[in-house]
Amino acid sequence: MINNKLISLVLPCRNEARALGEVLSRIPKEIDEVIVVNNNSKDKTENTARSFGAKVIRETREKNGIGYGFSLATGIKKSTGDIVICMDGDGSYPINDIPKLVKIIDRKKLDFISCNRIPFKNKKDMSSMRTFGVKVLNIVFWLLYGYKIQDCLSGMWIFNRKVINNIALFEGDWNFSLEIKLNAVINPQIRFFEQPIFYHDRVFDISKQNILKTGLRHLLFLVRKKFSYSKSRLSLLKQKPSLAY
Repeated sequence: MINNKLISLVLPCRNEARALGEVLSRIPKEIDEVIVVNNNSKDKTENTARSFGAKVIRETREKNGIGYGFSLATGIKKSTGDIVICMDGDGSYPINDIPKLVKIIDRKKLDFISCNRIPFKNKKDMSSMRTFGVKVLNIVFWLLYGYKIQDCLSGMWIFNRKVINNIALFEGDWNFSLEIKLNAVINPQIRFFEQPIFYHDRVFDISKQNILKTGLRHLLFLVRKKFSYSKSRLSLLKQKPSLAY
């Protein structure tokens, strides 16, 4: 608990038993609830999570062979904290920074913090191809939506519980990361902020993503979302104003 607010941590996992133990061993004492969402793991992810006292939820849905977004959406829905933190369970994000980040969101009266990895303190922490892809998507994000985001693909976010009811989330695959930040940015009721963090690559193994294929899907999502967003806004403008009596 921080400033009388309950803190929930949601970790989407698929075959993360090795890295997950490292992550859970460093959970800050201020975190009240740890939810590990197991997405079709074939290793001991669930056993590892339970051994550290985490709540385990199973989410079997996939989209394009990926269940990342479904896992996060389910974990967020099942969380009970006033503040919810989402981050990967692979040890790449600074779990020890959570208390500091929660205090920032409280002190600045923010609704949503997206953790910015760029520029990397160590350029070797992400391949040049992935870094280039993130920067290209940042530019597309800016051109389509007018917001100069620093890291549109960060996998660590902190937000107030009320945000959950103000953003619709549908993407079940890697696009979820783009979707949640984009929906927060374009919603005038949500105070969005990016906070620099120290990021390093996965503790064990390699990324589960096909970089080129995932990048193209991200690009198509941004374009498709822009079209549907513009269409919905036009529909609202055409409606006759309602009268309050």
